[in-house]
Amino acid sequence: MSDTHNTTVVIQDYNSWADQQGTYYSQVSSALTQIGNTVDAYNRDTAAPSSDPVALRRDVAADQQAIGQWGAASAVLGSATDTFSSATSSLTFGNDPDSLQLTGLLAQEMKIYSIDMSNAQQHFVDYNRDLTGYLSVDDPDFRDDSLRTAAMDAKALGLSSLEDGDDALSNITAMAHLLQQRQ
Repeated sequence: MSDTHNTTVVIQDYNSWADQQGTYYSQVSSALTQIGNTVDAYNRDTAAPSSDPVALRRDVAADQQAIGQWGAASAVLGSATDTFSSATSSLTFGNDPDSLQLTGLLAQEMKIYSIDMSNAQQHFVDYNRDLTGYLSVDDPDFRDDSLRTAAMDAKALGLSSLEDGDDALSNITAMAHLLQQRQ
C-alpha cells in the first residue's frame, strides 16, 4: 500500500514540475518566436536596396530582453527540478524497486533537461552578443563578418541544445507514464 502511495506522491510532484515546465516552455517559445522574427527582418533588410541598422538593432535588443526572460524562467524551472528531486529522494518503494529506479531516472532526466535548456539559452546569449557586435557598424560593407558567422554558429549550437532538451523531455514524459501505470 505504501508503494502505491509513494508512486502517487511522485506523480503529484511530477505534475507540479510539469506545470512549471509548461510555463517555462511558453517563455522559451516566445523568445524563439522573437528571434525568428528578427532573423526574418534581417533577411528582408539585407535583400533590400538600403539597410536600416537602427530597426535591426532595436529588434536585436528585444531579442536580448526575451533571452533574459528565458534565463529567469530557467531559474524557476531549476527550482522546480530541485524540489522534485528533494521531495522524492526520501521515498522508499520496498516491494517495488522498479518504481524507485524510475523515480531516480525521472529526476535525472529533469536535471538533464534543465541543463540542455540552459545551454541553449546561453548559446542564444552568445548569438545575440555577436549579432549586436555585427550590427554595431552602420555600413554593411564594413561590418565584421566573423561576428555574423559566430552568431550563426551560436544559433546552430542553441538549436542543437534545444533538440537535446526535447529528447530529455520525451524521456521524462515516458517515465512519468510508466510510473503512473504503477499506481
